[in-house]
Amino acid sequence: MDIYIYMQGQRRGPYEKTQLEEMWNRGELPKDALYWHDGMPQWAVIAELFANTAMVPPLPMDAGNAESMTFPTAS
Repeated sequence: MDIYIYMQGQRRGPYEKTQLEEMWNRGELPKDALYWHDGMPQWAVIAELFANTAMVPPLPMDAGNAESMTFPTAS
């Protein structure tokens, strides 16, 4: 589904919902931005599109296991 957004005085898109969700989670979309897709009678506030999407906080670091953690090397 193609979704368009309106923010900072400009219409942008189309985007897929997954793209917008990633942008939302990174804080790149203001809560008052508007969105629209085919079949909608009018533009709506984008915060409503992600009302059930909660940003999950990062897990706390367990100090006891921090030294045993391994990470892949950057390539």
